[in-house]
Amino acid sequence: MKHTGRHTGAFLLLFLTEGDNYGGKLLQKCEEELPINPIDSSILYRTLKKLEEEGAVESYLDVSNRDKPIRMYKITNVGKKKLEEFQIDIEEKIKNLSFFLERYKEWND
Repeated sequence: MKHTGRHTGAFLLLFLTEGDNYGGKLLQKCEEELPINPIDSSILYRTLKKLEEEGAVESYLDVSNRDKPIRMYKITNVGKKKLEEFQIDIEEKIKNLSFFLERYKEWND
């Protein structure tokens, strides 16, 4: 089964609570920190674009200390609210998944 990265936005918003960042660094954080990483660069940038359209993140060009400007992303108040909604959604899913695992274990033992 292929993991689709349904909660990519949740992870990106969570990482942006640590401070503004750029796409490449966010992708690196996904690769290094997520236990199972379903996120590749096309999913990441598509999700950042969608989050920006929803007002959950804002982007700006950082021109300090660089040869070329880099697009940075920051979480907005809308994004913080969306992060709370993700948290509730994920907690509910964990309850159902835990139920499944317990029932499966009973059946399989």
